Amino acid sequence: MLFKSTLIAAFVAFAAITAEAHVSVSSPCPRYGSYKGCPAPPPGQSIDYNIRAPIGTASQIGMPMCRHTKAVTKNIPTYKAGQTINVKFDIGAPHGGGHCQFALSYDGGKKWAVIKDVLGSCLRGNVNSATYSIPVKIPSNAPSGTVIFQWLWNNAVGNRELYSNCVDMKIKGKNGGELKGKELLIINYGPKSIKLAEFPNSNAGSQLFTSKARKSVTIRVPKSKSKKSNSKSKKSNSKSKKN
Repeated sequence: MLFKSTLIAAFVAFAAITAEAHVSVSSPCPRYGSYKGCPAPPPGQSIDYNIRAPIGTASQIGMPMCRHTKAVTKNIPTYKAGQTINVKFDIGAPHGGGHCQFALSYDGGKKWAVIKDVLGSCLRGNVNSATYSIPVKIPSNAPSGTVIFQWLWNNAVGNRELYSNCVDMKIKGKNGGELKGKELLIINYGPKSIKLAEFPNSNAGSQLFTSKARKSVTIRVPKSKSKKSNSKSKKSNSKSKKN
């Protein structure tokens, strides 16, 4: 009975935090977003009207890393390797800014490579939804593929929380290859995560991101067979059948 009461209390506490609604990515369209022009969620899924809420706190995990585990596959954007994405935000409460990470995954979110950090200054100052954005360049050597583009934010002031949005997209680059970056740091997301206290008007915690102890990540994407080679093999197969 006591265990059940504890679970209910934890759920109520997290629900109170998420109901405040804080910040989300608004462009490119986040997974299950309700913003103008966003693709519909997959069959059986619903629009996320609480998309600005955190996914967890330092003491508990509230939602998966991408908020939703089922990817959007229809009407998703395509970006070229080397192209800069102008990431825009729907800002409710910026909580004094904080640390942001932007990462790519080619395997559905199992392995991530961080392609940009914005430390301390992310969402800091007099920011608003109409004018604030962050440019994020896709590495020029990024291989082609269907990817997840993720934004993570650890707020500077307030409850110790983690915010996240994921964008399902395609990258048009070289056929196969490697993408190198840094590991995704999971901070203030459940009792087993790294803990970071409030850091008003400072860059406290930035050493976690710049430390030599932060691991490098290499994502390897195999080459895909071209349409030409497939059509040639089909022709050769048809010829061999005739003979």
